[in-house]
Amino acid sequence: MGQTIRKAVAVLAASMALGAPLVLAQTPTKELKDESVITLMNYAWTILPTKFTTPERKTIEVDKTKRDALVPVDVGRDIIKVGYISAQAQMCEMWDEQNANFSALMAKEQAKKTWTDQQLLYITTLHRLTIHFAAGKMRLVEKGTDELQIFLEPIEPTKGACTDDKRRSINQTIATYVKSSPIAKTGEPPPEAVAATPPAAPAQPVPAAQKK
Repeated sequence: MGQTIRKAVAVLAASMALGAPLVLAQTPTKELKDESVITLMNYAWTILPTKFTTPERKTIEVDKTKRDALVPVDVGRDIIKVGYISAQAQMCEMWDEQNANFSALMAKEQAKKTWTDQQLLYITTLHRLTIHFAAGKMRLVEKGTDELQIFLEPIEPTKGACTDDKRRSINQTIATYVKSSPIAKTGEPPPEAVAATPPAAPAQPVPAAQKK
């Protein structure tokens, strides 16, 4: 299993044109292959909570014995790309831009009117996991031969790496994305997008049901 995990992570990192720390203001230079997308989607499924209560006290429950909450690979690819940009914003402490990027993503997905609450929760989880992966803060630990634990570690801003040019590049990328989303018409994120945001990271490692 160890070789499979290392290969999957290496392929994903190469597809995103990343080393372990984030290269700021750099977008992926290659189209993400299905194998890479599915790898990260499966990791997101692993840490997807079975129950989540929104600030409005709405409870979302996920049956982890089924995979109904997953979204198609093409949708997963788009979410990962948005998460990559969110990671750049977070590393530069551009919190407003990061929130706008995430809100635009959720507004776009909700406007499709095809996703269940469980799928919207999964989308937020995949977005957040991508941020940690892109920042080099997703750690995988093998436990025996049939278990994998995933840690989402705290992300520290990149000191001295966020030049004015890089900040402008991030800001322009996000501004363009926001303009293409439904929130550009209202100026406000959809309440459901904010409400469906899961916790930043699990306090403890979670056994992996999927290994690749």
